[in-house]
Amino acid sequence: MLPHVAIIYLTYNGKESHIDIPRCLESIRVANYPHDRLEVICVENPSPHGASWPMIERDWMPRAGKDFPRLTIVKNEKDLGYSGANDVGLEVAIQHGCEYVFLLNQDTDVTPDFLKYVVERAEADKNIAFVQSLLMLGQEQDRANSTGNKYHFLGYGYAGGFRWKKEAVDAYFLEECKRNPELEIPYFSGGGVLCRVSIVQKIGLFDAPFYMYHEDVDACFNARAHGYKTVIEPRSVVNHYYEFSRSIKKFYWMERNRILFVLSFYKIPTLILIALPSLCVEVASFLFALRSGWWREKARAWGFYFHWSTWQWVARRRKRIQSERVIGDRELLRLAESRILFQEGGADDTGIQKDVNSSIITDFANPVLTAIWKVIYFLIRW
Repeated sequence: MLPHVAIIYLTYNGKESHIDIPRCLESIRVANYPHDRLEVICVENPSPHGASWPMIERDWMPRAGKDFPRLTIVKNEKDLGYSGANDVGLEVAIQHGCEYVFLLNQDTDVTPDFLKYVVERAEADKNIAFVQSLLMLGQEQDRANSTGNKYHFLGYGYAGGFRWKKEAVDAYFLEECKRNPELEIPYFSGGGVLCRVSIVQKIGLFDAPFYMYHEDVDACFNARAHGYKTVIEPRSVVNHYYEFSRSIKKFYWMERNRILFVLSFYKIPTLILIALPSLCVEVASFLFALRSGWWREKARAWGFYFHWSTWQWVARRRKRIQSERVIGDRELLRLAESRILFQEGGADDTGIQKDVNSSIITDFANPVLTAIWKVIYFLIRW
């Protein structure tokens, strides 16, 4: 019998909700996975623009258990962000006896065999915590959104293979399988990923106060620290109608959570080794932020660490993580990148794409950081 799977589908009423939600739910309806072994848990954070759940309740609830899987709608009273809302969905899935949950973005649709392949991959190895689907761009389905996300040793993350053509994606996985047969990735994209419930019950899924951004890095490093793996399954394809957010508020969460993650996971000797390059990059990124107009968000992220309550939280997190981990930093950072890269397209409104792709970064900073990381990683023996 196939495992019982819940798709946790976060909804939030926005300008494209009336297009995104029906498109995605219809693709789930025709997916090749038995409806009696599948359910959909819609978790909605409140929006100032109204609610999407009445549309789901009206158009899809009458079909649940008939030509659509079992459907549950959870209406959060306050905005819990991406992290907290998924944690709520996970609790419902546990109550329903699900063996896996599949996290799915609102602005996606799925291919017929998407679930079959990730479940098959997870069932083959009980040490796998997360299996990401190959994410392709919904608007250009011959181009990739994420072939597995990349992690920079200073805490930055970005989507691997962004906008690669399908031919390049296929060639990449063919070569990657030779050196990395399990297709282990640094961390998953939350746009489409299968999570093993038995593992996340033990170690947790997301830390809700992360709210959004870097919660996926945190979850994968937490799993790796406990000895579990995160992999990608290229046969499972999810189309993501991705658009880089124009709101600069995201930079606050990205910067705040990046620092929080590094402080929580790295051992003290590693933090000492990266202190100087971290300081240099912090100064450089603030100068870029001044030029690009998001310096207030950068300063606000720094300001978060001038509160005693922040350091109490960091201390609690760090104590738990360091006491539970079963591997050292050398293994934890085995898949780390040394270059700072940025996804192409969609960020011209902030100027950050131009900054990161400038000659200062590509011709100077990245080569220097690569050399520094080689030395640092050689020195890490713990």
